Amino acid sequence: AVSKAISELETRLGARLIARTTRQLALTEAGTSYHASVASALATLEEGAESVNSVTAAPRGLLRLAMPVMFGQMFIAPLLPRFIERFPEVRIDVTSSDSYVDLVGNGYDVVIRGAEVMPDSTLIARKIMETPMTVCASPTYIENHGTPAHPDELLSHDCLVAAAAPTIAEWTFDIDGAGYAVRVDGPIRSTSLMVAFEGALAGAGIARFPYHVVKPDIESGRLVRLLREFERQEASVYAVYPAQRELALKTRAFIDF
Repeated sequence: AVSKAISELETRLGARLIARTTRQLALTEAGTSYHASVASALATLEEGAESVNSVTAAPRGLLRLAMPVMFGQMFIAPLLPRFIERFPEVRIDVTSSDSYVDLVGNGYDVVIRGAEVMPDSTLIARKIMETPMTVCASPTYIENHGTPAHPDELLSHDCLVAAAAPTIAEWTFDIDGAGYAVRVDGPIRSTSLMVAFEGALAGAGIARFPYHVVKPDIESGRLVRLLREFERQEASVYAVYPAQRELALKTRAFIDF
């Protein structure tokens, strides 16, 4: 039934939406574009329903949430049971990923996102917390390779890159009140902060994390905080959501919570 409906839709649109093989299905470029438009239309319909029910209704429905893996596990996941207890008619679908998430295109209601500066967009970003970006290494790595005294010295160290697009990696520091970028490289590159974290603990190199993520490991001595005087202080974590005239009750309740 689904295949027939898709075939009829493709015929009506005059474009192939899904590329089919014997093993898998994948959206074509036209399919991806159409899906984004439909998701936006469905969100508008849901917004209309929420506005009708907003006077007497309680938050309800499926809340689609995306969050970074480590930060989400440490700071967001422990709050979810309390949120559900307070709003029992809301169900939460959580995606944990350190890759960049297209909030609108993928149909998320809220995305938790860390950034030093949020780009201008049609989205709304509410700041959750501020946390400096901290460079760390294990005592074993420091014993074997020494302690960098200036960001430029990272060029001669093994750095563990964790970025949404791990190609050219730049770590930004604060020198005399101005941003100072250093291109780093090393033996492990990943889109996952957890991979860099495990590598740092094992002594494979120097990594960079939001301070609050590695604070327990710094306090316990498992990691050593490096280049502290050069840390940028304005790195923040945001709850990002679409700009809508009538924000869904479930979304507003979650953001306020």
